[in-house]
Amino acid sequence: MAHFFRGLRPSACKRPLAALLCCLLLAGTPVSAAEAPEIPESGSASVLEDLLQQDLPPLAAEEGIQPGGETADPVSPDSSPSPEPGNPDGSEPEEDPEGDPEGDPGIPEEPEVTIYKVTFQMGKFGMKEYTVEDGALPPETPQIPELPAAQVLGWFDKAGQMVEPAELPVTENTTYTARWGRTAAEFLQTDTHEAYIKGYANGTFKPTKNVTRSEAAQLFYNLLRAPSGEGVLGFPDVPASKWYAQAVNEMSAFGILQGYADGSFKGEYSITRAEFVKMAVSCDTLQDIACPFADVSPDSWAAPYIATAYSKGWISGYEDGTFRPNAAIVRGEAVVILNKMLGRQPDPGIKEKTTVKNFYDVFPSNWMYPHIVEASTTHEFTKTEEGAEAWGAYEEDLSKPTSGWIKDEDGKRYYLDGTTRKFLRGMQTIQGVKYLLDGSTGAAFTGFRSEGKWRRYYVNGLIQDDISSLGLVSGPYYIKVYKPSNYLIIYAKEKGGSTFNVPVKAMRVSCGYGTPTGYFRTPTRYRWLQMIGNTWAQWCTQISGNYLFHSVPNWTRSNMDLEVGEYNHLGNTRSAGCIRLNCRDAKWIYDNCKLGTEVTITSQETSGPLKKPAGLTIPSWHTWDPTDPTAVWKCKQKGCH
Repeated sequence: MAHFFRGLRPSACKRPLAALLCCLLLAGTPVSAAEAPEIPESGSASVLEDLLQQDLPPLAAEEGIQPGGETADPVSPDSSPSPEPGNPDGSEPEEDPEGDPEGDPGIPEEPEVTIYKVTFQMGKFGMKEYTVEDGALPPETPQIPELPAAQVLGWFDKAGQMVEPAELPVTENTTYTARWGRTAAEFLQTDTHEAYIKGYANGTFKPTKNVTRSEAAQLFYNLLRAPSGEGVLGFPDVPASKWYAQAVNEMSAFGILQGYADGSFKGEYSITRAEFVKMAVSCDTLQDIACPFADVSPDSWAAPYIATAYSKGWISGYEDGTFRPNAAIVRGEAVVILNKMLGRQPDPGIKEKTTVKNFYDVFPSNWMYPHIVEASTTHEFTKTEEGAEAWGAYEEDLSKPTSGWIKDEDGKRYYLDGTTRKFLRGMQTIQGVKYLLDGSTGAAFTGFRSEGKWRRYYVNGLIQDDISSLGLVSGPYYIKVYKPSNYLIIYAKEKGGSTFNVPVKAMRVSCGYGTPTGYFRTPTRYRWLQMIGNTWAQWCTQISGNYLFHSVPNWTRSNMDLEVGEYNHLGNTRSAGCIRLNCRDAKWIYDNCKLGTEVTITSQETSGPLKKPAGLTIPSWHTWDPTDPTAVWKCKQKGCH
């Protein structure tokens, strides 16, 4: 009974009479059809009042229970029912239009509980995560594992403050990071100055080559005072057969380096400047100070490591105030950082010492030179009063290499001067041939280079007179004919350029005394065309009127009927006014110079940036052009070209 009445609200009395009859039946008082009150045909707001005024049997109530379920004094059958809670006059309150008319306003809803995540980061040992209700304490605080040669410092929050997570209520997603501390001077070898880096087998150091993750591990491993004794195979992609396996496993045991989420190490990947600095600072103790570099966000994981390294004087950044944390660190930069970590300073007179460890590609003019020599030459030393370093005896390099070309594994070529034990640089004449060698590294230069107003292309140090097949340029082209010298040059625009300043190739031609001069645009072309005297020419491109570029004529319309005598005079003034070429060159213009190509024929200029190509003489029986791509089979058959 109590549960039934608890579900009734005052507003429910507005329902049809059936509801009231049900209540009476449940109360245990039978109601006969004769006793049932009459139901009006249409409902009204006064229905309940009319019913209450009728002479109905009293409701039986359970002993001590009143509607709503609260304990009360027994109710006398003769007593009048008290009005339900509502308005002072006993009338019913207005029903909440948005509420549930069937619900119980007396039971408050349970407040929604906010859940947060607490993460404990433990470096190489992984992490633990817990879900915690708002305002509650973490269920537990993991114990920070020990690291070899390091002291456990404790848990630190995102602001870098040491905290006790067990005492801090959780009010947001929170990460605590375990920290360990050590001193680089005690962890790494600083008492002696042994060489800790080597060059490559071909005598180079490659100071601007990116450092790989495996090489970084080896560098730090070379500097350890003592191994951890805990280095075991921990990465599936670092088997024991790898040359860097021991270094990677040892540095991992010390907590200096970590792998990727998939468990791999990826030793061949380049290491960034930020990652290398983190390894360096992990050999010491992290500090919580502001990072001075504009391109390092305060929220970056690398910020405290970079700031710590800067405060210790290990790094200085670039002149523009940046650090470039995501750029790969190169070998020379890595050596400079390590030397500063170790307190190793090059002797002020290092450049005058000619028998220090020599690398063919490390020049005294390079700012990295003193640090590379310091790191690669075993030497005794003393500290001066000013804090500088003075070398004593050192391990001399007395090698005497032979002059000659050296090829690197990446295909680059260098020329070693045996006298200076260094690579030649700049423009050099070697065995009668001019070479352009990189002014910094000495590598034979490949690429475009400005020479006056022209852009010339080099391959392995040699200037190229024909770049038409290298895929470097494309149309539109410009043709300039040097009529007095009987040759022409094809020009192109540099990518993104507006002028024809790239000489593509030169072609040997035969002009005629009547060849017109001036500026033209090619209007049309023909695969075969009949010439004067009923001769025939191939790959004809019209210049203007009756003047064309075309191949040396054939007596008939056959490429096996060449005018051999005229062919052997190619390069001399021989035509009736057209411009003759060999088949290869005539076809190149036909195929590559679209209609409307600009042509200039000059009688004043005799040469351009490319030299006139040499000619080819053929015997009288050779009645086809050896450059004709449709007659190659004939040369193969005869074995002549």
